[in-house]
Amino acid sequence: MIFKALRSNMDVDDSVFDDIYPSKIKQLAERHWTPVHVAKMAAEYLVESPMDKVLDIGAGAGKFCLVGASCTQGMFYGVEQRESLVELSNGLAEKHQVHNVAFIHGNIDEICFSYYDAFYFGIWS
Repeated sequence: MIFKALRSNMDVDDSVFDDIYPSKIKQLAERHWTPVHVAKMAAEYLVESPMDKVLDIGAGAGKFCLVGASCTQGMFYGVEQRESLVELSNGLAEKHQVHNVAFIHGNIDEICFSYYDAFYFGIWS
């Protein structure tokens, strides 16, 4: 329902979106992750043409990428050092059938930046 709404360009409240996460992660969402309306705006700005590749540096629980992939035709990649968050994010993408997103376990010094068309580095705290 949440991702269908995003695909239809409907507004989704953060408290509703954050319900996809386990409670431990959900408790951190407001303080640490990009709000849905900001993620939509940034994704729409960064994706100029279908299949533009956007890299989210420090993807956390994947919220920006999941929202961006749902409301644009871009391909979103999130790089994250914490393997548990990468596994969670990839699992959520699969569960909710968000196919134009992938999460990578790694550090930015291992990333080939020339592969990507745009970058997102959200700072929330």
